[in-house]
Amino acid sequence: MYAEPVTVVEDTGDRLVVFTKSGTPTKWSWVDWGTGEFDGPRDHVWSRTDVLKILEVDKGYAIWLMWEENGGPFVQWYVNLQAPFVRTPSSVVTWDHSLDIVIAPDRRWRWKDEGDFERIQALGWVTQSEAEGIRKAGEDVIPMVDRGEAPFCEPWTDWKPDPLWSVPEVPSDWDDPAA
Repeated sequence: MYAEPVTVVEDTGDRLVVFTKSGTPTKWSWVDWGTGEFDGPRDHVWSRTDVLKILEVDKGYAIWLMWEENGGPFVQWYVNLQAPFVRTPSSVVTWDHSLDIVIAPDRRWRWKDEGDFERIQALGWVTQSEAEGIRKAGEDVIPMVDRGEAPFCEPWTDWKPDPLWSVPEVPSDWDDPAA
């Protein structure tokens, strides 16, 4: 389980763009990959990078742009393979699928966390069919990267957050699915 307060940058209904500044408090669960047991959620602080996340309706991924913390230079794109997001009255809910793609500024890409992805299959958290769909969602992004399609051609890498934005707190009802 993970909860992260964000600042909404854009919400068109079909596309949600949110920002997480380094130093943002979160709730985070650690996974013991040997047993599949969770420890947490416990308090955690997002650190080392500022992140802009682009989520699109019905997509099995979110595309993250990451900068060095505190307004530093652009570091990478990150494709977080996850369940399509679902809106609640005050949040969005998704499920991380463990497999990711890291994309350098020059658009060279590589898979990340393939061992964790294999482990969620061995633990029975996803079926073989679901695993194939998760990998396909990542494979669908790769041509977008290679061809420089949206959002990889959009000026988001030059985007900067408003310096007056405060760091949001985790709301007290963060674990209430009705909230």
